[in-house]
Amino acid sequence: MKILKTCLIALSALILSGCAGAKIEDFQSATPAFDLEGYFLGETKAYGLFEDRFGKFRRQFVVDIVGEMDGDTLVLTEDFVYDDGETEQRIWRIKNQGNGRYTGTFGDIIGEAEGEVAGNALHWTYKMNLKVGDDTWKVGFDDWMILGADGVMLNRAYISRWGFEIGSVTLSFVKA
Repeated sequence: MKILKTCLIALSALILSGCAGAKIEDFQSATPAFDLEGYFLGETKAYGLFEDRFGKFRRQFVVDIVGEMDGDTLVLTEDFVYDDGETEQRIWRIKNQGNGRYTGTFGDIIGEAEGEVAGNALHWTYKMNLKVGDDTWKVGFDDWMILGADGVMLNRAYISRWGFEIGSVTLSFVKA
């Protein structure tokens, strides 16, 4: 019985430690302040890579982004070029919901992405259909963007499937 209790306590601690990540409130007073619409208006370039759950770098890419306002909607046209020559375009439509909250969509998103800005950070969560080889997987994204000095923004997105992390994407954004 003592071994069972010890195992249950250890398992509970392990589960709870997985929930102890960053919170958007942690960035409330961080500077420079992140203005989502202001940052992405015009041209932005991003450089990124995908790392699988075992730490192996699988893919690199470059993204050319053009941001425009269409009424009260920020439209981001993202043109991806992957290291294997594959190209892809995503067109985000992002709406400011007030109080630092945003919603967004693009073709492969299931429902809407939900985001929140505080201080120099933006936290997005969403589900999407992700092309993997000849298949399509329903995955979740836990996506963090942190604005730093000189307009450089770092982005780390954790990708999960069936509740398990399958990889991450790291990007660096710079204004063109």
